[in-house]
Amino acid sequence: MPITATEASRLSRRTGMAESDFCSKDELGIRRLLNSQSTKACVFLATESDLPTAPGICSVYDSRPLGCKTYPSVLNDEDIAILDDEICPHTDEFDEPDEEVALRLLNLEAKLKQ
Repeated sequence: MPITATEASRLSRRTGMAESDFCSKDELGIRRLLNSQSTKACVFLATESDLPTAPGICSVYDSRPLGCKTYPSVLNDEDIAILDDEICPHTDEFDEPDEEVALRLLNLEAKLKQ
């Protein structure tokens, strides 16, 4: 999950964790949340299992990044928001994203490039 510098800073303050404990930067300098070695899920997902269908709860829900708020909606090549995550076992439980979600994702994309 990509996150902005502002989101990383907020998560660091909220959790007391160093940024390097929960995210890394890719080759383009974009920060991405890390997965836990033991659960293979986001480091902030409170769960004990590595099964994709295992129950869990977001431990930073009130501070979660925009990408998490709009997940599993993503932008396609035409910048239209679509539901597209083959790994998420709950994608079929979400409504199709509307134009507002597309605008939020476009805004996020612009912020990630800053």
